[in-house]
Amino acid sequence: MKISWRPRAADDFDALITTSNSGHVAHASRDKSLVETRIQQIIRFDTLGRKTRRVGVRELHIEGTPYVVVSQRIDEEILILRMFSNGSAVQAR
Repeated sequence: MKISWRPRAADDFDALITTSNSGHVAHASRDKSLVETRIQQIIRFDTLGRKTRRVGVRELHIEGTPYVVVSQRIDEEILILRMFSNGSAVQAR
C-alpha cells in the first residue's frame, strides 16, 4: 500500500506547519514529524480516525497538534485529500 497526496493537501500541510509555528522551529519540526508518523501508520491501520459522511473517507486527528488529516483508501492506495487545523488550543508543549 502507498500514500499519495492531492496537491491541495500537500499545500495545506506546508502552509499549516509554516504559519502556525512561525518562529518556533522546534515546534514546527516536531509537528511535522508527528503528522508524517501518523500518516505512515495509516498504511498498516487504514481504519484509523473517524468515519465521515463520505464513503471510505476518514478524518484522523493528530494527537498533540491541532491538525486533522482527511484520507481515503482507494484499492491499495491511501489518498490524503486535505489537511486542516481544527483551531483547538494545543496543551503545553
